[in-house]
Amino acid sequence: MKVIGRGWQYTTYDIGNARVLKKFNTRFTAYLMMLHDSFPYVRHPFWKFHKYYKRCRQEAAGSIQKILHTTLEGRVLGNPRVLNELDYEQDKVTPLRRCLKSATLEEAKKIIDAFVEFNKTLIGHSLIDRNFLITDNFATSADGNIILVDLGELYSDPKVIRDHIAKRPWTVPDVLNSLPKNFRNYFVEKMDFAFITHQ
Repeated sequence: MKVIGRGWQYTTYDIGNARVLKKFNTRFTAYLMMLHDSFPYVRHPFWKFHKYYKRCRQEAAGSIQKILHTTLEGRVLGNPRVLNELDYEQDKVTPLRRCLKSATLEEAKKIIDAFVEFNKTLIGHSLIDRNFLITDNFATSADGNIILVDLGELYSDPKVIRDHIAKRPWTVPDVLNSLPKNFRNYFVEKMDFAFITHQ
């Protein structure tokens, strides 16, 4: 199987037939990713890696349970097939990072607008992605619709969702720095208008 992506939680493999396998990382693999991503280890010191790994595993296991019990249609989540308590298969799709990289400002605005509306749908079904990481946790499906593809960090409790949204997680550097600079202000304005001003 060919590796096509890797994060702190999962390694993604192309398994053919327009599907991918997302396999939860071993501790060793997760620590390597943390070492790579966390330099100079100020915000994420290496002596806390064991805590991060434990949290990643707990969040992934909890998220799998949310997937199994959601009222959302499977296509909205890339038609996942849960394999065990941590691993799942999913449709192979195009991350929004790739779409936004080559987008004009007007094209990016349409993508961001669709992203906002999509997250309203998720919230209506008591589900959100913890990070609202538009570039990497969301994608476009074969029919051109936005879907959620990172299923390892989901919140479903209504109070937790409300409290988390109030913190405006879409404004943290990890999210904003993943976007091209000329799209960032529009992204924050649209998210704030949808989820802060009108809540």
